[in-house]
Amino acid sequence: MVEKCRQETMVRIVKWEKPCQPLLKLNTDGSALSNPGQIGGGGILRDHLGRMIYAFAIPLGTGTNNQAELQAASHGIFWCIQHGYKKIHLEVDSKLVIKWLSKQLTLPWNLQQYIRELQHLVQ
Repeated sequence: MVEKCRQETMVRIVKWEKPCQPLLKLNTDGSALSNPGQIGGGGILRDHLGRMIYAFAIPLGTGTNNQAELQAASHGIFWCIQHGYKKIHLEVDSKLVIKWLSKQLTLPWNLQQYIRELQHLVQ
């Protein structure tokens, strides 16, 4: 049975695209060492020329990978607001987070506080 198991690998070119002026682009990501486990997040804010404005990497305690994704996005948006940046294009790599933010999927109860915080910041 073990011999029949395979892991498929797919290679895909990923290219960062500049935001349209006057927008800034905030790319964030979160990760977990186990799920649940120790989590952390990071991100980078760039202008329409690709110049870095802000970058961060933060420990987020214990939680799930989805929690880390949401908290990393919240941290980045919060920093932008604190520093007067309001025209932000948020880009995340989690399809679940995108579907939760766009209300295409029902959010699990244990992550509702994190999505509410992010939605509040965006407003």
